[in-house]
Amino acid sequence: METDDTITFLKEREARLGAPIIYRTYSTWFARLGGEKREYGVFLYTDGQTMVYEDFDRPPMILGIPIHRKNKEPYVKLEDSFPLASIISIDCVTKNAAERSMVRGHDTASSASLLSKAFRRLVTKVTLSDGSVMFFELMDHKGFLRMVEKARRDNGRVQGI
Repeated sequence: METDDTITFLKEREARLGAPIIYRTYSTWFARLGGEKREYGVFLYTDGQTMVYEDFDRPPMILGIPIHRKNKEPYVKLEDSFPLASIISIDCVTKNAAERSMVRGHDTASSASLLSKAFRRLVTKVTLSDGSVMFFELMDHKGFLRMVEKARRDNGRVQGI
């Protein structure tokens, strides 16, 4: 059940998009090749045209108790978007492969094997037409794929991903 705060937040996001949110999910880990990496995840939402992702400042906690660190880096909000039409490919890769790509500074992550899919942590690799590569540890990889495929069909762009 959604709280009043959640409903208010979603209505604010819809107002910014100028359209209702048709899909939303959470990524527990996020990385953009050559850019940001968020260990605590990001919120993703779309109106069927634009995918927006953003994070929130959250203090580290143990058992619900905030931990205060002296040398904590200042929080810098991550918020960006991309048109769903700019997605060239979506692939399932291991988190280790995604992290290696981040260290190397270029995409080296290939599709996860059947064995890897059974025994390793997986992330969704999204490649855009401008060459950008992002990795999301999505709560619902298959739902994300269905949403992108439906958005493409609805916009007259039926293509394989």
